[in-house]
Amino acid sequence: MDNALLIKDVGKRFGDTWVLRGIRAAVAKGKITAFVGPNGAGKTTLFHVIAGALKPDEGQVTYFDRKITGLSAHAVARLGLGRQFQDVRVFKALTAADNVLAGMIPKCHQMSWRAWYNPFRTDQSMHSLKEKARYWLNYVGLDEAHEQPAGELSFGQQKLLSLARLFARESVCLLLDEPTAGVSHAMVERIVGLIRRRVRESDLTVVAFIEHNMSAVEHLADWIHFMHEGRIAFSGKSDHVLGHRAVRELYMGI
Repeated sequence: MDNALLIKDVGKRFGDTWVLRGIRAAVAKGKITAFVGPNGAGKTTLFHVIAGALKPDEGQVTYFDRKITGLSAHAVARLGLGRQFQDVRVFKALTAADNVLAGMIPKCHQMSWRAWYNPFRTDQSMHSLKEKARYWLNYVGLDEAHEQPAGELSFGQQKLLSLARLFARESVCLLLDEPTAGVSHAMVERIVGLIRRRVRESDLTVVAFIEHNMSAVEHLADWIHFMHEGRIAFSGKSDHVLGHRAVRELYMGI
């Protein structure tokens, strides 16, 4: 099976404390892989290492056989890795449509001199992008929220908006930090359904970092890496990992 990401012996420390140590894991292309574990297991640190926001103290991360360790978060994103943070990070003063559009405008059209040089072509491109933004808002179920300021949306709707923005960018791989945290059970099912639908329809790879919601993990992930105290303790299919006695004791308190 082809791998989109390979994490090889990654370690990260803050001061004298190792938060990650000897992390070895694979993320299969076109599949949904979840990194789960209790609070303090190192999931968020690993998320930032993969995304380029943190540089590991040892080991490396490769993305489709290309070493990305040491690249800036901006450079990693340009390679096709989209990120959704736990705190969502929408532009609250912009409309939902403009939030999606902001992530889609090509760099060349962000330069004012190009728009001045060929305004007709720029207008055509913007019209096409606006139509595409509306499509993705409808895709996630925000049909009536196109012109609504993002700050007026509920937290769950903002999660959907951030997904629409990621889908619209057509990233090859998505990194999702707690994608179902802080929302209702109905919204969890909706988010899980949308992610699985998008993976089915494309060759999208998804990496989700989830702390508590076992139901979401069970229904979302094709493969699970269970983290404990900065290491990968168990790996396997969801029924194998979540059914493991040690995982149930450490993770779910059973």
